[in-house]
Amino acid sequence: MRNLPAILAAALALACQSASVAAADAADKARSARGFGSAEYEWGTIIPERAEAMRLTADPVRGKEAFRGCRGCHRRDGAGVRDGTYPRLTGQHASVIIKQVTEVRSGVRNNPKMDPFASDHAVSVQEVVDIAAYLETLESVRENGKGSEDRSARGRELYVGNKCGKCHGDYGEGNAAEVFPVVAAQHYGYLLREMVYIQGGTRGNSHPDMVKAIEKFTMDDLEAVADYLSRLPDYRTVAELKSKRK
Repeated sequence: MRNLPAILAAALALACQSASVAAADAADKARSARGFGSAEYEWGTIIPERAEAMRLTADPVRGKEAFRGCRGCHRRDGAGVRDGTYPRLTGQHASVIIKQVTEVRSGVRNNPKMDPFASDHAVSVQEVVDIAAYLETLESVRENGKGSEDRSARGRELYVGNKCGKCHGDYGEGNAAEVFPVVAAQHYGYLLREMVYIQGGTRGNSHPDMVKAIEKFTMDDLEAVADYLSRLPDYRTVAELKSKRK
């Protein structure tokens, strides 16, 4: 067999990566030591590194180059994986990406998969800012992952009834100034997993209002909301939708 050493090395690397991901999956399910809404974490508190990031000037051109280290999980186009293992990042507000990455780096948000790639050994604060600016400019041409059946009617009822749009917008477009993420057209699997983590206190940096909004949701409710959001159009069409509503 030609180039056998290289093939064996690649196979070994893949096996090691799979083992690392499996270990991170198990750690992801562990309840965050910091919890949510605790004295150690208050929504709106800006940790020092995030404050530093907010003072820097972003360069999306540099961000495209720095993003190379993120492509293995989030894919070359930033669209993530349809099963929701890794989220879609295209078009996400830069302020949201900066907040989440710096809070993973500080240990506020529990995200073992992200730790090795988000650490200060892997990327600088400037690179985090540049990557965030780059991702905000991207549009995804690939279809996102959705639920196995269309349950958007029930999901919309829950979303509207629990006033989720107050933070995430009527069309799931989020709010860059308030650092609320875009949730429209996100992968169903990722949305469901994060809501489960928020409900169970695993995530670590959840907004207390969201904790309250979904605390009594059944798994069926969570699945319906995740399905509804996954079927919303890309938030870049929100301006057009709003203009039609007027």
